[in-house]
Amino acid sequence: MKAAMKKTGLLLFLVGLIQVAGGCIMEERVIELVVNETTCVDFQENHATVSFVNPVTINYANEIQKILDDNGVAREDILSARLVSASYGVTHFPEHVDWNITGSITVERVGSGDGPKTLWDYNDVSVSAALGKKKSMVLIPDGVGVLNKALADFIAGEIPELTFTVDNTGVTPSPSVGDPIVFEWKACIVVDIVAKTDIEVPDPF
Repeated sequence: MKAAMKKTGLLLFLVGLIQVAGGCIMEERVIELVVNETTCVDFQENHATVSFVNPVTINYANEIQKILDDNGVAREDILSARLVSASYGVTHFPEHVDWNITGSITVERVGSGDGPKTLWDYNDVSVSAALGKKKSMVLIPDGVGVLNKALADFIAGEIPELTFTVDNTGVTPSPSVGDPIVFEWKACIVVDIVAKTDIEVPDPF
């Protein structure tokens, strides 16, 4: 009887070892997750002069929150966020002799006194050559500062609104009332958001 009990105990012990070895003991760890957020602003141009101003205002907090929700990240989990790049592209250009444009795009934080500051300049840019393209732009520190401060304020709980403005100073050939410059384009900014998140990983020990 004792021998039978010893064999039964040994069998149960071995079964237990097999179950532990076959299973997976998990450990929860905190890691850093990098999320890319892209916000694009659409501009519609229809002007009869070489100089024109075209502002567009967006609720930037909503744009950031959408990407956070898509990635399951809470605002309080954000460790840092910063602007990393910008681009532009023409989305619609009626058949016409090409226009070349010169000017800048500025950014301003609505109601805060931050800006307007130049985010990037464009010089003698061909409208038709940018049709359907994504062209990188060199960012200007003053405008980057406005955006990065808006990001910091969002992390702190604020709801920043931003106004992006086309401040065009030159068009070749010159448009007129009978032949206005007409096209649509978009400016996009890319932000890197670093956040902490909990994941379960196998415990090696």
